[in-house]
Amino acid sequence: MNQAEKVEERQFDEPEVFVGKDVLELLSSSMYVNPLAIYREYVQNATDAIDDAVAQGLLHSVADGRIEVNLDHIDRRVVIRDNGVGLSNADFALRMMSFGASRKRGTDARGFRGVGRLSALGYVQQLIFRTRSKGDAKVLEARWDGRIVKKLLASTDDETDLQSIVREAVSLKQLEPDDYPAHFFEVELVKPRRIANDRLLNEVEIETFIGQVCPCPFSPEFSYRKEIADLLASHGRAGRTYHIHINGSETPVYRPHRDEVAFSDFKKSAFHSLKPFSIEGIDGEMAAVGWLIHHDYQGAIPVSQGVRGLRARVGNIQIGHDRLFAEIFPEDRFCSWSVGEVHILDPRVLPNGRRDEFESNAHLDNIVAHLRPIGAEVARECRVSSQKRNRIKLFELAADKVYERLDVLKQGAVSERYAKTIKAETGTLLSEMRKATEFDLFEEQERGALRQQLRKIEKAVDRQATRTVGDILEGMPKQKRAAYKEVIDLIYDCSVNQVAAKSLIDRMLDRLSRS
Repeated sequence: MNQAEKVEERQFDEPEVFVGKDVLELLSSSMYVNPLAIYREYVQNATDAIDDAVAQGLLHSVADGRIEVNLDHIDRRVVIRDNGVGLSNADFALRMMSFGASRKRGTDARGFRGVGRLSALGYVQQLIFRTRSKGDAKVLEARWDGRIVKKLLASTDDETDLQSIVREAVSLKQLEPDDYPAHFFEVELVKPRRIANDRLLNEVEIETFIGQVCPCPFSPEFSYRKEIADLLASHGRAGRTYHIHINGSETPVYRPHRDEVAFSDFKKSAFHSLKPFSIEGIDGEMAAVGWLIHHDYQGAIPVSQGVRGLRARVGNIQIGHDRLFAEIFPEDRFCSWSVGEVHILDPRVLPNGRRDEFESNAHLDNIVAHLRPIGAEVARECRVSSQKRNRIKLFELAADKVYERLDVLKQGAVSERYAKTIKAETGTLLSEMRKATEFDLFEEQERGALRQQLRKIEKAVDRQATRTVGDILEGMPKQKRAAYKEVIDLIYDCSVNQVAAKSLIDRMLDRLSRS
């Protein structure tokens, strides 16, 4: 065998790295399919800035932080401002011109990829950043022209790179500081696109989204807020909440949780117990903490309630949607019956770039494996609730039938033979109701309520049994009265709807009484 030819080694000149223009599209609109996600990105950056301001002593506590979202429908502008640490004049240009070079990586900050600030670029005509830090003499502004960016991205010029787009589309300038706070950061969205009910300027949709996804406090109307706060208090950013105000409202945006969920206008379910849990990581450290709140599991919770699903959060910001952990349930439909949260603490479990999933690794698999018993518990509660509802439904149907038969006896129009049949049927129904109250899955309170209802019905039956019921046809000739009673018995016996049959016979008796 011939010896392989020796490959000549040679040095290449240091190449010039070419970063294509399409990278900018990937970093902006392509990463943020849901337009409302841009609010999550800017609120996330604002919370990190407030944390830094607290660490530097600029704010006494997170409670002194404030994030304002102001919507101008006439001029079509959105301004999101925080009173966090801001960016210094010295760092501003470099930080604004950096891509994917966040200084947050390796820290416990919520953002770390350095691209979220461009999330709105594909949705607006102009994207403007303004800021200064404590001690800076000037307010600096960086203005992205979205129309120029869009034009250059659509061109067929292969030589246009990221640097040339930035050079043409971005302008920097200094502003007088008089009208601005001592330290702040704000982003302004100019002329956002009209998308699906004008979502980017729709106050209701924005507040709903922020309330579900961002680190907002729970409402004072939610009784379990303190219990959850105590669970998360020792876990840093997972337990922190921030005041986010829309259009100057003094009431901050609250999480959507209340003490009950509404399945419809007439059917509601109250929360009755909260179950906290923790998950140990592969190396024995705390990987996640969470909570599950139980209700009576009447069915899938409507999306409009904003609380359904076992939701994932990192730094108290939601990752993905309400079905992110659907796989942990024996039947994934039960995911929509549940209400709870999993706060990821393991820094090795990372959200992906879109923050709609997690990057797959063994540490995420460990958390999912530990969540499966939680999913099984929810499924068990759902099935138990379904069995309880079936027993209660049988009880209530039997109760309705008992009252129908009592009404027939009170009417006094059936024969003695048929009256005996009705009394026997009533006894059978009462036996079925007693059996239903003994269902072993009922809580004592549930069983007690059914027994109380049963005693009330039994008393009504006893009163009817001791009551002397006159014959409403007594004034008729005996032979004619017997014929009428036979007809009435047949109507009741052949009718599927006893209430309708009684109504018909009441009309017949009224006609007979007038003839």
